[in-house]
Amino acid sequence: MTPVQTSSAATTHSPELRAAAAHLGRRRFLTVTGAAAALAFAVNLPTAGTASAAELDAAKIKSDPFTLGVGSGDPHPASVLLWTRLAPSPYESDSGLPRARVSVRWEISHDERFTRIVRRGTTTAHPEFDHSVHVEVTGLDADRFYFYRFRAGTWISPVGRTRTAPARSANTAELKLAAVSCQAYHDGYFTAYKHLAAEDLDVVIHLGDYLYEYAVTAVGGARNYTDRRLPAHYNRETITLEDYRLRYGLYKSDPDLMAAHAAHPFIVTWDDHETENNYAGETPENDVPPEEFLLRRAAAYRAYWENQPLRT
Repeated sequence: MTPVQTSSAATTHSPELRAAAAHLGRRRFLTVTGAAAALAFAVNLPTAGTASAAELDAAKIKSDPFTLGVGSGDPHPASVLLWTRLAPSPYESDSGLPRARVSVRWEISHDERFTRIVRRGTTTAHPEFDHSVHVEVTGLDADRFYFYRFRAGTWISPVGRTRTAPARSANTAELKLAAVSCQAYHDGYFTAYKHLAAEDLDVVIHLGDYLYEYAVTAVGGARNYTDRRLPAHYNRETITLEDYRLRYGLYKSDPDLMAAHAAHPFIVTWDDHETENNYAGETPENDVPPEEFLLRRAAAYRAYWENQPLRT
């Protein structure tokens, strides 16, 4: 993440942030370099003594926490980033988990049956990061496919496949990639991702607009569901950290998008809709107070990092 992106740790509905912004004042807020980033890391991070100090026994998770699948990304010659997020109930604000840490095991293997395991370890899914998991696996061979999975209690995630980048000195004659962008859930199904998952690719590059901030109706907009209804909180524009997190839960629960993430490593960047249509830097689309928009932007950036295979 770039220094600007580190503002991803803010929350638009945090009383501490609101108070800090008010104390700074509008002019001071906009003229202090990195003010939004400083505020972002001032609150709501995993620390001892907070509510998250308790640890949930993963064996007590009663339904599948891997409803959003798995993903990998940012491939280097000797390392790759593995991602998942624990969400037994992805359409609920707490994703169906208490505010407690959850221990998650991971392993990466040469084969899909995990008989030739290369690396394994344990990490923590923190409630402050919406129980997302980011594991940077190092010591891998360059230009090679690997398989990976996660385990929380008795639950085992789907198996993902990833690939490391060629060595810097390699004489690479060919690179097979897919470029994707502008996936609007409310405009229809993600059928293209079903086909992309079956392609023989080295990497997928996502050029932005991974989600759209616009309201999604109970029937999923143009998807026009007849056998299900989405909760009413999706039928509004994303503003708060909770809004953005819920929207990622909706998007990433799409089975075709999950299949594409499980099949290939992704390299991701954002455009505008991950935050707000046509925003640029500190300038919002609409006429709102600058400090209000910067807090919204920080919430959007944080939710983006939580839900993408990005390194810390």
